[in-house]
Amino acid sequence: MQRIFFLGTGAALPSISQDNSSLLVESNDVLMMIDCSGSPFRKLLRIGADPAKLKHILITHHHIDHISGLPSLVECLWIKGRTEPLHIYALPAAMRVIEVLLDLWDLRSRPIKEFPIVLHTIEGNQDELVIEEPAFTLRTTPTLHAVPSVASRIIFPDGQTLVYSSDTASTPVFLEFARGADYLMMECTFCDEETELAGITFHLTSATFSEIASQVQARHTLLIHHSEQMSCSHADLAREITETHGFKGKFSIPKDLESIVIE
Repeated sequence: MQRIFFLGTGAALPSISQDNSSLLVESNDVLMMIDCSGSPFRKLLRIGADPAKLKHILITHHHIDHISGLPSLVECLWIKGRTEPLHIYALPAAMRVIEVLLDLWDLRSRPIKEFPIVLHTIEGNQDELVIEEPAFTLRTTPTLHAVPSVASRIIFPDGQTLVYSSDTASTPVFLEFARGADYLMMECTFCDEETELAGITFHLTSATFSEIASQVQARHTLLIHHSEQMSCSHADLAREITETHGFKGKFSIPKDLESIVIE
């Protein structure tokens, strides 16, 4: 089965119903996490996923809401007696932060159990091949954000594709990267009235979200990385996208711990 779990759907400020954004990709019994927000091990248990099957973690960038749970996850896997390698992928700037976080708690050097943590540095090229295995192929491309960040494209064995923006402003590079996606998952941190703030922080608004979604025309467009604590309500955001900006495609705002089947 091919599924995407929404471990968190919020932006930087969590709420009772939303944690920071993080995804879990399941394909052919292989699990990959994209970003790692708080209490990741517990979230895996809550959705019924086997943490032992987690093989890959992609960290899109090193802002705290996307990386804060990584040391906790590695610690929990170590306590559970994991011996299989865990592969972590990140851009150079994020990888430096990852190394500091892991070494702060000696998570790469504990002698009690063998638990290889394999770090893979992404070069940051456009449409860069990062993972190629039977379960899926992962490609990344740089986005425009306050720190270096990447969007990702997952290609499943049946040819279906999912593109995830992570944090970004609107750029031609991301638009071209997203074209042809069956499933398009994008951040939308701000409503239209916060356009100036979105420009300063390099995020999408309902206007730029709608513009990209209308051009890509994915079978299903999903919106994450929006916190009602920081911006307008989800209902108002959806109204701007579908009514004010006239996006007519299939569109949804998933909730934490929900999932979709890629079919």
